[in-house]
Amino acid sequence: MRIGVRGHDYGCASAPVMAERISNAGFCCFQLALHKAIEGMKPVYGQLNPGLCYDIRTAFEKKNLEVAVLGCYIDPANHDDEKRAYEVKRFRENVAYCRQLGSNIVATETSNFKGTEDERKKQFALLTDSVLRMVEQAERFGVFVGIEPVLTHTLNTPHLTGKLLDIVACDNMQIVLDPINLLSPENIGRQREIIDECFDIFGDRIVAIHAKDVVIDNDGRFRRCVIGQGIFDHEYFYKKVAQYKPGISVLREEAKPESAHLDIEALKRFTENV
Repeated sequence: MRIGVRGHDYGCASAPVMAERISNAGFCCFQLALHKAIEGMKPVYGQLNPGLCYDIRTAFEKKNLEVAVLGCYIDPANHDDEKRAYEVKRFRENVAYCRQLGSNIVATETSNFKGTEDERKKQFALLTDSVLRMVEQAERFGVFVGIEPVLTHTLNTPHLTGKLLDIVACDNMQIVLDPINLLSPENIGRQREIIDECFDIFGDRIVAIHAKDVVIDNDGRFRRCVIGQGIFDHEYFYKKVAQYKPGISVLREEAKPESAHLDIEALKRFTENV
């Protein structure tokens, strides 16, 4: 499997400087969120153009770095129709320029959620409408939309993720799986069960993996730590990944540059010994 990182975990800089940082750290691919990682970029519609994309792509190609995922994190279930339409428009623009930036996946999460389950149904309907529009654009340009479920967001369980896949019914919609994002201190004891649910329901539709690790602190909350030093069952998880998606990109999230070498060593150990 290919071991990568989020670009903006190495700050915000020009594309050549960012490429140098990621390459020197030892990663071979990365997730690029333009406005978070590249100086001068903003989360607005209309800034992308072929010349800009060429400059960004070639800077990373010179360091043999693949843009595994283009991150365009929007609020696709916003109740304000005008704001939601703008967010979808911005995402669709990223889809249009995805290949010119050297990738074939544009990814997002699905909006924070704190309401009742009845309210979730309404927000899920908004999310579905947005994703259908995003996937329509992805079909046109021959790329993938990667949707990432998160326990505290609209799309919060493997089963609801499967429902969205069924409704959209298009192979251009895929899943970015971060298993930690579906876990909590309350359900960590069921992590193998939840991992199994993910692969049983959408194992054939996973397009990228996000990797991190956690411990439970004295307040009973998750605290991030170096990969392999926490309580996540990496061995069990990556055996599943190898079975369903050999060779997939595994992207370290929330990397700390000073300990990235430890993350890489651990991820290689878990992904090569399966």
